[in-house]
Amino acid sequence: MSTVFRRLPLGGKAAIFQAVKTYRPGQATCAAPALAKMSVAEALVASKTKVTFLEAETLKGLPVSTEMTTKTIDPYFACYIKDLDAAFFGK
Repeated sequence: MSTVFRRLPLGGKAAIFQAVKTYRPGQATCAAPALAKMSVAEALVASKTKVTFLEAETLKGLPVSTEMTTKTIDPYFACYIKDLDAAFFGK
């Protein structure tokens, strides 16, 4: 389905268009996917690409800090936790 647009004669820099008619009417060829919140396990099952294991590929492996504790909060990481909390556990 395609739509024919006509530019409205309005002053200024903004170009505003109006839908005039439908060119090639019919069902849209591709519908927008519905996004829903789900757990990682559900997302792995529902994914198109079958994932058998999770890894991050690097040449020398992933550096792991053994000095990290839960007694202090990393301020760089704290902003991501705040965004994650708002996205998944917010109102």
